[in-house]
Amino acid sequence: MKRVAFVAGAVAVAGTLSSAAMADVAPPPPAALTSPAPVVVDVVKEAASLVENGPNTIATLKKAIEMYEGALSDTSRPATERASGWADVARASLRLGDVLKGDKDKIAAYEKGQAAGKKAVEVAGGKHVDGLFWATANLATIGRTRGVMNSLFMVGDLRKGMNAVLAQNPNYHLARNTLAEIDHAVPGFAGGSDERAEQGYREVLKRDPHFTATMVLLAKLKNDQGEKDEARQWAEKVVAETTPAMRNDWRKFDLPDAKKLLADLQ
Repeated sequence: MKRVAFVAGAVAVAGTLSSAAMADVAPPPPAALTSPAPVVVDVVKEAASLVENGPNTIATLKKAIEMYEGALSDTSRPATERASGWADVARASLRLGDVLKGDKDKIAAYEKGQAAGKKAVEVAGGKHVDGLFWATANLATIGRTRGVMNSLFMVGDLRKGMNAVLAQNPNYHLARNTLAEIDHAVPGFAGGSDERAEQGYREVLKRDPHFTATMVLLAKLKNDQGEKDEARQWAEKVVAETTPAMRNDWRKFDLPDAKKLLADLQ
């Protein structure tokens, strides 16, 4: 009540002042202007979002890689964060190589990706499943670009790397996919096997029925074997999937690949 009475009294006194007196009363100073707090951008998270959610274009992937490389040179960042970042550089480099034109530029991107994956393993102290996978996956794409017959010497290293990934994580389905792709691509006399490839794909789908990347590969295998009806069924399943295990990969890669295969099967 004292606070209210004081305010009321002050108003009453002000009302009795003459105009001249009022003119001598200095106006209150303006409220201090405050600047909004600066927005702190986490460059590593922004780069990861570009790779995961952004369009799979040369410009986007190059930007993400450049952002990563600038941020990951900061050794004050936790080793776990830097290792994951380098693994994602390897992933982005593989995707960049896939959309570049010309084998020379493609292989340069894949080699950079392989080095980044190895860097992830090194930073993590010798064991990093994502780094190992993407380093080996980049090696596989180097072989694919050069041609299987010119890269058979790589097959042993590829299998060793992917099996090491599965030893760390038996549910790393991309590694099992890659082993199956190798079995399908390599001639039988060099150790390839379509039967083993199909077994690998079906093992992935047994573990995760919504892993659409595997459905696409199985559809392509069946198409190559002349089993058009089953190829169509798997491609249609990809298109109809409502809960894909890797939604962004489904949106950017698996769905377009399945639609293209269905168009080819018409």
